[in-house]
Amino acid sequence: MEGIHQSPLAMFPATVKPIQLSGLGTSLFLMIAASLIFSPRARAIETVTLVFNESRTSVPFSDFRRFVETGETQRSTLQNFISRLPNTSQAIRTPFTREIAIPRPLSDRGFNNTIADFLLLQLSSALTVPDSLQPLRSALVASYRNNQSISMLEVISNYPIDDLVVQLPRVERAYNRVTAIAQRVPTALESNEFLFNLICSCPTSTAPMSQLPHREDGGACP
Repeated sequence: MEGIHQSPLAMFPATVKPIQLSGLGTSLFLMIAASLIFSPRARAIETVTLVFNESRTSVPFSDFRRFVETGETQRSTLQNFISRLPNTSQAIRTPFTREIAIPRPLSDRGFNNTIADFLLLQLSSALTVPDSLQPLRSALVASYRNNQSISMLEVISNYPIDDLVVQLPRVERAYNRVTAIAQRVPTALESNEFLFNLICSCPTSTAPMSQLPHREDGGACP
């Protein structure tokens, strides 16, 4: 009928009611919406610059990863660069994909310890990093979190900066040094504990406390 305007809500059945959010629901909805809109996207590696003596080339990380994992690449710049290197394709790729099991002492406090710092220095000789080792430490933590082991390729893939320079002649040496550190740490700690227990078992119970051996942290033998 002309002249009669029907409310838009009248078009819905009486059983359908508008959704109402409680105060808590409204707050939660707004927090989720804000996080989706305003939270910055986590940075990730996008480009890898490969260096071999005086030669260098920059390629997308996705192409570099495909080459390391399969030996294939459709990017001519990477093909030409690899063809000029004295090493075979397999010799270049292998150190990137080998897994290195990381013992617990190395990963303590999110790799914030003296031994882990030494390990990071070995990695940084091949993976050129800024003045701070923190981005590399973050990549190490993310790689370790998957299966308590790392590979050079995993560390690179988790690097939180757009571009990373990889010194190819140093990659295998860095891999060998990191592997040696990871393998020797548990043995060294076990030997230290064994010697400490052996020394502690020697003094008699009547020996003065000043003569009992002490731990590095200042604690005496029990």
